[in-house]
Amino acid sequence: MLKKLFIAMLMGMMTLGAMAQGGKFTVKGTFEGRKDSVTLEIVDVNSWETIAKETRAITGEEHELTIDLKDAALLYVTDVKRLTTVFPAIPGETLAFYQNEYKVTHLGGSQFYVDYDEAQQIVGPILVGMNECNKHLSGEFGPFYGDVYDLYSKLNFGLYNEVLIPAVHNYVKAHPDQDAAAALIFLFAFDTKEIEKASAMLTERARNSVAANLYKAVNRETVVRNVESPTD
Repeated sequence: MLKKLFIAMLMGMMTLGAMAQGGKFTVKGTFEGRKDSVTLEIVDVNSWETIAKETRAITGEEHELTIDLKDAALLYVTDVKRLTTVFPAIPGETLAFYQNEYKVTHLGGSQFYVDYDEAQQIVGPILVGMNECNKHLSGEFGPFYGDVYDLYSKLNFGLYNEVLIPAVHNYVKAHPDQDAAAALIFLFAFDTKEIEKASAMLTERARNSVAANLYKAVNRETVVRNVESPTD
């Protein structure tokens, strides 16, 4: 009983100063570079339930999806090749995908996504490498064991520990008052230690931004998991 009360109090304290601020979130773009069609799925990071999901044919014309969000969420963009990329979906913001003259996809729209695009250009290639490792580890390219499995496992952990962690910390340190920097911390997922280190670099305003609710949601879930025990 006391443990459950502690959990309730802890969850309440972690949400202070980060109350959800709802608003319309818009995503738009032609999604050039994707093949045939693209699926847009918005997921609630508190319940991990799908808020909205639509599949759009790629015709060269611009697509637009607008939805009311109560809090920060995640946008999953998946094509027929099952290539999935994930972006923060922030109430009151507009995310526009576009390609530059070199056919490289960038993020635009509201200032939040202009800022997040800068961070994305840094961490994006790292995440692609980690994603390829995970595909091999999950057996997508066929089963393999022993030394080969260990190789991809070590490479994946190396990319996370030695490349992604420093990259995120460096970006947050250089942009402590940026909402996009707060959203970037979500990439640490359930790594409480790194979340706490990175969030400590943010200004109080950025820590209390709606974008910060992304990392707070997963960190809160991790703390609750660690406090609960099967013998309770």
